[in-house]
Amino acid sequence: APPPPTIHRSHSARRAMAPQHNVHDHSFPTEIDQLLPATERKLYPIKTSRHAQIRPRIVASIAALTAALLLSTVYSELKQSDVFKKNDRTYIPSKQINSLNHLTTSKVNAITKKKIQLVQHNNGHHKMTVCTSQLMITRHCEKEQKVKVDGGKVKTTDTTDFFGNRHCSKKGHARSEYISTLFADHPVQYKVPLDETENEALMKPQFSPPQKLYALSEARYKHQAKDHKNFREVETLTPTAIKFHLNIDQRFGVRDEGDLALEFFETLSKSVAESVDNALTTKKASNATEPYDAEESRDICDNGMVVVNWKHSRIPNLSAALGCGKEEGCPKKYHSKDFDTVWLLTFQYSIDVGNGSKKSNSRRHLKNSPTIVEGGWNISAQLVNEGFTYSD
Repeated sequence: APPPPTIHRSHSARRAMAPQHNVHDHSFPTEIDQLLPATERKLYPIKTSRHAQIRPRIVASIAALTAALLLSTVYSELKQSDVFKKNDRTYIPSKQINSLNHLTTSKVNAITKKKIQLVQHNNGHHKMTVCTSQLMITRHCEKEQKVKVDGGKVKTTDTTDFFGNRHCSKKGHARSEYISTLFADHPVQYKVPLDETENEALMKPQFSPPQKLYALSEARYKHQAKDHKNFREVETLTPTAIKFHLNIDQRFGVRDEGDLALEFFETLSKSVAESVDNALTTKKASNATEPYDAEESRDICDNGMVVVNWKHSRIPNLSAALGCGKEEGCPKKYHSKDFDTVWLLTFQYSIDVGNGSKKSNSRRHLKNSPTIVEGGWNISAQLVNEGFTYSD
């Protein structure tokens, strides 16, 4: 019989006919099969258990979950410790004072309409004080309480409720009640006691009744979700709010000190504008060296008092936003163990009245248009001890 015809196949065709090894198939030829032509080799499957296939996936999933939880915990801790300060600002008191002066100038020129021309305050004469206002910064009440644990040991911990919300301790509530007694029923000017031997009633500081109360937001951080809230600041001012029938403004949180200061500046500037308008148009300025007497209805410029209760670590930032730094008497730090010190900021606005090169306080000159008025703010601070004592 004639031999079978020889079939010549290309290399690609022979490669296509050879059995292909699947990288995902755990089957391998033996050493003997390796000596045979590719078309005659046999594959012997190697069996692997199902657990051996799943185990690497389980290990990888656990590692990824652990890493995610660790990163989430670290991120949360860093946010609570104020490391991320994207929305935080450092305020320079001198620039804040300049902003207040500019804002007041704009308000005065707008409300008086061409009756006067208000310019920045220079070293002039015939000063007239048209606004005196005070802002008191206090720290929240005490938070720690002593509890007995196993073994009879005493442990100090924060006062919290069932939901983890933080509150004043028993001593803190006593301080809150005491703070409400520091305010008189009528406007007064705080004076430092002259003699330490004076009795307790005279030693106890007395301040004008508050017209506005601010407390740090119970959530503290506006853009941070927390499982608990902090009510210590609002609880500190609650007795004062009840006594004087006031609401407590809790719109501002940590890092909102600048917004609070701007609102206070707006209120001051508006009151100054009304006072200047009254002083130059409807009041007889017989003696410009005397303070301007406001109308019977009290306003913020008539020895008005604003009280702010804040977190101690943020009080220096708040005072700087209000234009009070080291030169004005505000320290750079509020000590963590100090609950007694009150920062009392005094804002005074004075004007120098003149007309051209002449300085006069007569009614005839005040009516001339435009009257040149030089005005400026002076900010000072006092550190006052509340005088609170407590015994269990």
